[in-house]
Amino acid sequence: MDEKLLNYRIFGNGSPVVFLHGFMEDYSMWDELIPHLPVQAICIDLPGHGKSPVNSDAVPSILSMAKEVEKIIRHEKLKHPIIVGHSMGGYVGLELLKLYPGSEHLVLFHSHPWSDSEEKKRDRERVAHLVLTKAPVFIREAIPNLFYDPSKMKPAIEHYIRIAEQMDPKAIAWASLAMKNRFDLAYLMEKNPEKFTVISGQNDQLIQVAQLDAFCKQNKISSITLPHVGHMAHEENREEVIQLLNTIF
Repeated sequence: MDEKLLNYRIFGNGSPVVFLHGFMEDYSMWDELIPHLPVQAICIDLPGHGKSPVNSDAVPSILSMAKEVEKIIRHEKLKHPIIVGHSMGGYVGLELLKLYPGSEHLVLFHSHPWSDSEEKKRDRERVAHLVLTKAPVFIREAIPNLFYDPSKMKPAIEHYIRIAEQMDPKAIAWASLAMKNRFDLAYLMEKNPEKFTVISGQNDQLIQVAQLDAFCKQNKISSITLPHVGHMAHEENREEVIQLLNTIF
């Protein structure tokens, strides 16, 4: 990986915006949003996802993912990019702000700045062990839980299942452990609240939405919570997400 850039593609013209997908996704998750945004979109496959490789023998690390993204930013000579990170991509975005402080803004999209609780760390380890032997079972159980009302999102669910099934189980395990190993970066948001926007789903089962909302209000961080949405607002309420992103860009 040190000798090769992650897989990425660039669309459109305008101010540069780096889009980082979540766990078991790839850069195609942004495909239905990008045409409606007046930006130069740099969409990246994070390590082990899409067409980007990962050294699964290396220590799992969100910071190492961010370093690979930073290589693309420097390679493309992006000046003051905005970062949009979905879920795990938000964790990468926070680390990226430390590596590349010239970043203009970070949108945490169904994401948060805290490290995992001890219970969540054990769950990440469980996932890492499970996918090495039963990846298809895990994928088909996990992805419907990302949506508020899975019964209404069957085509989208099958789409994301297909993407995840193309991943190497070792890469899924590596990414799960990378999230487990990440650090608490809430201080970055407390120090520079104007550099952040948080977009959450009211019915997101993966995030403590009330806690995140309180944190944002306390620190005067721009925060929007969408009703009747789980962890996938770009699929569940696409028009609203497009409108929100256009107000930021």
